[in-house]
Amino acid sequence: MPKIVFVINSIKFGGAERALVNLLSKQEFYEGFDISIVLLDDEPLEREMPAHIKLIKLDSRGSLVKSIINLSGYIKRNSPDLVVSFLVRSNVANAFVRYFNNTSKAVLCERMHLSSHLDNQFSGFKRLLSSLPPRAMYRHADAVIGVSTGVTNDLVNNFNLPKHRAITVFNPYNTEEILAKSKHISEINIPNEYIVSTGRLTPAKNFKHLIDAYLASNEPAPLCILGEGEQKQDLLDFIHAKGASDRVLLLGYAKNPFPILVKAKYYISASTNEGFPNALVEAMAVGLPVIMTNCPSGPAEILEENEAFYSETMHIGKYGILVPLGKQSELTAAINYLQDKERKKVFRAKSLHRANDFHIDKIANEYWQFLRSLL
Repeated sequence: MPKIVFVINSIKFGGAERALVNLLSKQEFYEGFDISIVLLDDEPLEREMPAHIKLIKLDSRGSLVKSIINLSGYIKRNSPDLVVSFLVRSNVANAFVRYFNNTSKAVLCERMHLSSHLDNQFSGFKRLLSSLPPRAMYRHADAVIGVSTGVTNDLVNNFNLPKHRAITVFNPYNTEEILAKSKHISEINIPNEYIVSTGRLTPAKNFKHLIDAYLASNEPAPLCILGEGEQKQDLLDFIHAKGASDRVLLLGYAKNPFPILVKAKYYISASTNEGFPNALVEAMAVGLPVIMTNCPSGPAEILEENEAFYSETMHIGKYGILVPLGKQSELTAAINYLQDKERKKVFRAKSLHRANDFHIDKIANEYWQFLRSLL
């Protein structure tokens, strides 16, 4: 029986963890395989994992060097046929072990548009230094799966990945489960009417820009922001300084965000960096009209089916509204555009239709067909 090991730093509430759980949620996709999950760090699980899959925790404590050593030891002891990793540290460790005389094939799953992610995190010498491990090691993997065309192209163009080893497979979504969870009672008190945005409270999500655009608009309903993060107090101070504490509400983290999403008027994001924006598709899966900045990468592929699409102004896309990155007036215009009830009705139908293109059955099947082809 072929042995496949999935490697990830830990199980948090992020998009990579969600994608991994979705890929392993239906046993019929991987019948005939011996499946294990290896966590590089010994940390508590923050997401429920499939009970039938073996779970191994290493103790790398966030260190890349320890991750490489621990993963190498595990692979030598267990000799899997295929090692599939998620997130940069796991990917670098997986490729490193493969390069140094390991017989297990390595597949890396890159969830972020790595160039813009590193641009947001670092500058100068630190930016250069942070890019070296993936630039040096990704090319030694047997294959790299980008979560969007923009992510894949970035790896080929900027991280020395040979084009013949690159493939794009979108994120999978269990739309039936999302709709079922949206019918639960909200764990957070919410207004009767509101618009919603979600994401970690970090500079990359550009919430100050979103708040300014919202406050300049004609939208009468409050803006509710779901998420936690290091920028929380800074955002609270920013909102207070704007005199908008009754209009912009930081709701915190919701374990089940879907009862909150489903009751919103529409979803909006001003993010500066995405790989494939999970929250956008999840909002569409519950039928929300959506407004999203056209950041690299993912939004244009989802809303316009064109990774290279660009416009200097607000664009009414096939499935939602795209706004050029950093243009507050255009984001305000998009908010004003969705004040019309008939427009919202049209985009609700378009969102539901488009979300089905990323259904778990379709996407997971693509993943497993590709993994089988490597064996």
